[in-house]
Amino acid sequence: MARADPSPEPATETASSDTAQWRLRYHVGDLEHYTEWTADFPSIENYYDQYHHGDHAHDVAIERRAVIET
Repeated sequence: MARADPSPEPATETASSDTAQWRLRYHVGDLEHYTEWTADFPSIENYYDQYHHGDHAHDVAIERRAVIET
C-alpha cells in the first residue's frame, strides 16, 4: 500500500509464527488474481471449491504465507 508520507519505521507484511495465513490465487483469462491473506483457512478452502469447479477461473491454487527468519 502506498503512503503519502513515509513512515519512520519500515512496514513489513510478515505473518506471525503462531498463525498460518492463506490466500487463493486464480486466473481469469490472462489476468492473475489473489484474495487477501487470512488465517481463516475454511473460507479459503470454500473459495477454492467454488472457483475450481466454476467456469471462469483456471489455475486455482491455495497459497500459504511463509515466514523466513534470518
